[in-house]
Amino acid sequence: MLIPPHLRATFMPNPPLLHIPPVQHRRKHPITGVSGLLSHFEKETSERVLQPTPQILKERRKALKQEKHQKELEPLIETYRKEQKESGGEHKGMNCYNTLFIGRLAYEVTERKLLREMESFGPVKDIRIIKDSKEGKSRGYAFVEYEHEEDMKRAYRAADGIRIEGREIVVDVERGHTVPSWLPRRLGGGLGGTR
Repeated sequence: MLIPPHLRATFMPNPPLLHIPPVQHRRKHPITGVSGLLSHFEKETSERVLQPTPQILKERRKALKQEKHQKELEPLIETYRKEQKESGGEHKGMNCYNTLFIGRLAYEVTERKLLREMESFGPVKDIRIIKDSKEGKSRGYAFVEYEHEEDMKRAYRAADGIRIEGREIVVDVERGHTVPSWLPRRLGGGLGGTR
């Protein structure tokens, strides 16, 4: 042969395969149905008790807490309703039907600055910027009483969204003593965060 020995090794036949004896087939148990086992099961199953999920437990706790809070508020709401009926649209010398609520007021705004802005809608009778009783700082809202109800309505329509000291204000009517079904936020009412 003309092939060199190191290449000839690749063309040599493989050694014969090892002889493995054939597999012995054992006899297995025949496969049967499960109907023969039915007698081992109980005839009437006991009712399955479902444990409450964490979400259901959380909702229950929340509902109980709300119910408890509502019961605590009931006497406060009754007193508020009584005061509301007795006021007759008057509160601390202000005529509530001529009064405008101003919210989201900048804390630096003074009564003089607010008067200058609100006088453009009509003659102002009184202005009250609500302040913290302990520190004397502004709470961020005020009440403006106009001489006439028409001026208050004009201000209600036009002043919503104007900027005073760089902050956009929200204007609304004084609901506490004019709307019979009204409840303040502290008693579970209010208009929420948008108003």
